[in-house]
Amino acid sequence: MPISLFFSLVLALLLGMFSYFKPAESSQDSIDNVPLFELDSFVIYEISPHKINHFFAGDHAKKFPDYYEATNAKLTNNKRELLESIRADHVIYQDDVINLKGNVHYVREDGLEFRSQEGVYDQQNSFAKTKGAFTITKNHNSVHGTQLYYDLAHDTVDANQITGIYQLN
Repeated sequence: MPISLFFSLVLALLLGMFSYFKPAESSQDSIDNVPLFELDSFVIYEISPHKINHFFAGDHAKKFPDYYEATNAKLTNNKRELLESIRADHVIYQDDVINLKGNVHYVREDGLEFRSQEGVYDQQNSFAKTKGAFTITKNHNSVHGTQLYYDLAHDTVDANQITGIYQLN
Protein backbone atom coordinates (compact mmCIF):
# COMPACT_ATOMS: atom_id res chain seq x y z
CA MET A 1 0.00 0.00 0.00
CA PRO A 2 1.46 3.32 -1.00
CA ILE A 3 2.14 5.80 1.78
CA SER A 4 -0.02 8.49 0.16
CA LEU A 5 -3.03 6.12 0.24
CA PHE A 6 -2.36 5.36 3.92
CA PHE A 7 -2.32 9.08 4.87
CA SER A 8 -5.42 9.68 2.74
CA LEU A 9 -7.28 6.96 4.71
CA VAL A 10 -6.10 8.40 8.04
CA LEU A 11 -7.19 11.88 6.95
CA ALA A 12 -10.60 10.55 5.82
CA LEU A 13 -10.99 8.71 9.15
CA LEU A 14 -10.12 11.85 11.17
CA LEU A 15 -12.51 14.03 9.13
CA GLY A 16 -15.25 11.45 9.58
CA MET A 17 -14.66 11.33 13.33
CA PHE A 18 -14.67 15.14 13.55
CA SER A 19 -17.97 15.42 11.70
CA TYR A 20 -19.56 12.58 13.73
CA PHE A 21 -18.30 13.70 17.16
CA LYS A 22 -19.11 17.41 17.12
CA PRO A 23 -17.84 19.50 20.03
CA ALA A 24 -20.49 20.26 22.65
CA GLU A 25 -21.64 23.84 22.74
CA SER A 26 -21.97 25.27 26.25
CA SER A 27 -24.92 27.48 27.02
CA GLN A 28 -24.60 30.68 29.05
CA ASP A 29 -28.18 30.18 30.30
CA SER A 30 -27.09 27.30 32.52
CA ILE A 31 -24.71 29.46 34.57
CA ASP A 32 -26.97 32.50 35.06
CA ASN A 33 -28.48 31.21 38.31
CA VAL A 34 -25.32 30.22 40.18
CA PRO A 35 -25.26 31.28 43.85
CA LEU A 36 -22.68 33.86 44.90
CA PHE A 37 -22.08 31.85 48.09
CA GLU A 38 -23.67 29.11 50.21
CA LEU A 39 -23.90 28.72 53.99
CA ASP A 40 -24.61 25.73 56.22
CA SER A 41 -25.99 26.02 59.77
CA PHE A 42 -25.93 29.79 59.65
CA VAL A 43 -26.98 32.69 61.89
CA ILE A 44 -27.00 36.26 60.56
CA TYR A 45 -27.62 39.31 62.77
CA GLU A 46 -28.43 42.88 61.77
CA ILE A 47 -27.39 44.99 64.72
CA SER A 48 -28.04 48.67 65.46
CA PRO A 49 -26.33 50.58 68.29
CA HIS A 50 -29.23 49.80 70.66
CA LYS A 51 -30.51 46.33 69.74
CA ILE A 52 -30.58 43.43 67.28
CA ASN A 53 -32.93 44.51 64.46
CA HIS A 54 -33.09 41.28 62.45
CA PHE A 55 -32.07 37.69 63.06
CA PHE A 56 -31.89 35.14 60.20
CA ALA A 57 -30.95 31.50 60.87
CA GLY A 58 -31.29 28.21 59.03
CA ASP A 59 -29.80 24.91 57.93
CA HIS A 60 -28.66 25.87 54.42
CA ALA A 61 -28.74 29.13 52.44
CA LYS A 62 -27.77 30.33 49.00
CA LYS A 63 -27.18 33.99 48.14
CA PHE A 64 -28.00 34.91 44.55
CA PRO A 65 -27.44 38.38 43.07
CA ASP A 66 -31.00 39.54 43.85
CA TYR A 67 -32.41 37.09 46.44
CA TYR A 68 -31.69 34.59 49.21
CA GLU A 69 -32.91 31.01 49.33
CA ALA A 70 -32.84 29.04 52.60
CA THR A 71 -34.05 25.78 54.12
CA ASN A 72 -35.42 25.33 57.62
CA ALA A 73 -35.16 29.09 58.06
CA LYS A 74 -36.24 31.37 60.88
CA LEU A 75 -36.44 35.16 60.48
CA THR A 76 -36.98 37.45 63.45
CA ASN A 77 -37.84 41.15 63.10
CA ASN A 78 -37.27 43.42 66.10
CA LYS A 79 -37.76 46.74 64.25
CA ARG A 80 -41.52 46.91 64.84
CA GLU A 81 -43.47 47.72 67.99
CA LEU A 82 -43.91 43.99 68.66
CA LEU A 83 -41.19 41.37 68.13
CA GLU A 84 -42.20 39.01 65.32
CA SER A 85 -40.72 35.78 64.03
CA ILE A 86 -41.52 33.54 61.08
CA ARG A 87 -40.13 30.13 60.13
CA ALA A 88 -40.64 27.71 57.23
CA ASP A 89 -39.06 24.68 55.59
CA HIS A 90 -38.17 26.63 52.44
CA VAL A 91 -37.76 30.41 52.16
CA ILE A 92 -37.05 32.76 49.27
CA TYR A 93 -36.24 36.28 50.52
CA GLN A 94 -36.24 39.08 47.92
CA ASP A 95 -36.76 42.84 48.38
CA ASP A 96 -38.35 42.54 51.88
CA VAL A 97 -40.82 39.96 50.50
CA ILE A 98 -40.51 36.45 51.93
CA ASN A 99 -42.03 33.51 50.05
CA LEU A 100 -42.56 30.60 52.43
CA LYS A 101 -43.28 26.93 51.75
CA GLY A 102 -43.78 24.07 54.19
CA ASN A 103 -44.72 24.31 57.89
CA VAL A 104 -45.03 28.09 57.94
CA HIS A 105 -45.28 29.43 61.51
CA TYR A 106 -45.55 33.16 62.36
CA VAL A 107 -45.36 34.27 66.01
CA ARG A 108 -45.77 37.75 67.43
CA GLU A 109 -44.81 38.96 70.91
CA ASP A 110 -48.45 39.58 71.93
CA GLY A 111 -49.32 35.89 71.49
CA LEU A 112 -50.67 35.98 67.93
CA GLU A 113 -49.71 32.88 65.90
CA PHE A 114 -50.30 31.99 62.27
CA ARG A 115 -49.80 28.55 60.68
CA SER A 116 -50.03 27.42 57.06
CA GLN A 117 -48.25 25.28 54.48
CA GLU A 118 -47.38 28.26 52.26
CA GLY A 119 -47.49 32.00 52.31
CA VAL A 120 -46.04 35.36 51.40
CA TYR A 121 -44.92 37.87 54.02
CA ASP A 122 -44.18 41.45 52.94
CA GLN A 123 -42.19 43.11 55.73
CA GLN A 124 -42.16 46.60 54.25
CA ASN A 125 -45.92 46.76 53.58
CA SER A 126 -46.82 44.72 56.71
CA PHE A 127 -49.04 42.03 55.27
CA ALA A 128 -49.12 38.26 55.11
CA LYS A 129 -51.15 36.25 52.64
CA THR A 130 -51.75 32.64 51.72
CA LYS A 131 -53.78 30.85 49.06
CA GLY A 132 -54.16 27.63 51.02
CA ALA A 133 -55.53 26.71 54.42
CA PHE A 134 -54.43 28.63 57.51
CA THR A 135 -54.96 28.88 61.25
CA ILE A 136 -54.62 32.04 63.34
CA THR A 137 -54.61 31.79 67.12
CA LYS A 138 -54.32 34.32 69.91
CA ASN A 139 -54.83 33.36 73.53
CA HIS A 140 -57.74 30.87 73.40
CA ASN A 141 -59.22 32.27 70.18
CA SER A 142 -58.68 30.61 66.80
CA VAL A 143 -59.69 31.22 63.20
CA HIS A 144 -59.37 28.68 60.35
CA GLY A 145 -59.91 29.39 56.67
CA THR A 146 -58.39 29.72 53.22
CA GLN A 147 -56.97 32.56 51.11
CA LEU A 148 -55.84 34.79 53.94
CA TYR A 149 -54.83 38.42 53.57
CA TYR A 150 -53.68 39.75 56.95
CA ASP A 151 -52.75 43.42 57.29
CA LEU A 152 -50.45 43.45 60.32
CA ALA A 153 -50.24 47.25 60.54
CA HIS A 154 -54.02 47.66 60.87
CA ASP A 155 -54.66 44.22 62.45
CA THR A 156 -57.35 43.36 59.87
CA VAL A 157 -58.00 40.00 58.22
CA ASP A 158 -59.68 39.11 54.94
CA ALA A 159 -60.19 35.39 54.23
CA ASN A 160 -62.51 32.78 52.74
CA GLN A 161 -64.25 29.77 54.32
CA ILE A 162 -63.74 31.02 57.85
CA THR A 163 -64.59 29.05 60.97
CA GLY A 164 -63.58 30.31 64.36
CA ILE A 165 -63.71 29.99 68.10
CA TYR A 166 -63.75 33.25 70.00
CA GLN A 167 -64.06 33.53 73.78
CA LEU A 168 -65.54 36.68 75.28
CA ASN A 169 -64.05 37.74 78.61
